[in-house]
Amino acid sequence: MNKEYYIITGANGSIGQALTEAIAAQGHAVIMACRNLTKAQPVQQRIIEKTGNSDITLLPLDLASFASIIRFSEHLSQESVTIQALLNNAGVMNQHFSQTTDGFESTIGVNYIGTVLLTRLLLPLMHPGSRIVTTTSLTRFIGKIDETFFSDTPHSYKRFDAYSKSKLALTLYTARLAQELRPRGIWVNASDPGIVDTDMITMHSWVDPLANRFFRPFISSPQEGAAGALFAATKPEAYGITGEIFKKQRHTPISPRLIHEPRSLWLYNETGKRITEILAKQSSHAPKT
Repeated sequence: MNKEYYIITGANGSIGQALTEAIAAQGHAVIMACRNLTKAQPVQQRIIEKTGNSDITLLPLDLASFASIIRFSEHLSQESVTIQALLNNAGVMNQHFSQTTDGFESTIGVNYIGTVLLTRLLLPLMHPGSRIVTTTSLTRFIGKIDETFFSDTPHSYKRFDAYSKSKLALTLYTARLAQELRPRGIWVNASDPGIVDTDMITMHSWVDPLANRFFRPFISSPQEGAAGALFAATKPEAYGITGEIFKKQRHTPISPRLIHEPRSLWLYNETGKRITEILAKQSSHAPKT
């Protein structure tokens, strides 16, 4: 692997498939980073056949496992991969409380901590002009971040609360990472897909048949939801834009009010501490050679 790649996490999901297909159709080399390779392989094959682009690589990545994230990044480093764009698309919204293999509540662990760790580990493989695009959500507007952010419990867990604060956290982190990486010429943005017809909006309750009949026909398709991330990651017009949120071809700066709130700085610093701890712990458990 000695070329420039577009890496898409959750590439076998609804929006992930739309992104993979669109970027492959442009002739770019793509790495599909997926947790379930059995489900992802047919998607990979379909996109290869449809686009005629065989340069689509499927690699395992479980954002709920720090060990998996580290293995993924180490593999790319060993293969001397150069990253043109990292699209942090993967995300979950769990109906019930669960934990990652490393003890974090799963929604925060996957959507936020795992995504930030992956991004940090892949930075050495980027160069001036590389782009990072992270998927946020309209739910960021109702998200709340406080000192309990990293410590949800089965008693306190509410799936919409967890999801919304994970997306707010990603938005805040995107803004601060954009400031940090601007001197290196690495452009960092978020994308807002809007309300998209995916399995994530399934409620697992009596309202689902009604929603399927009356609501889904009026919401965006995965292709429409992917448009903002696709524009931010591939279009020449987006070159040099950083610290903004893309929705289709429109983009606006992340609110300075959010960036300068005390919770934003606390989150950024606390995340940095926890990632340092993660890497130190994983290093201590690595086999000696």
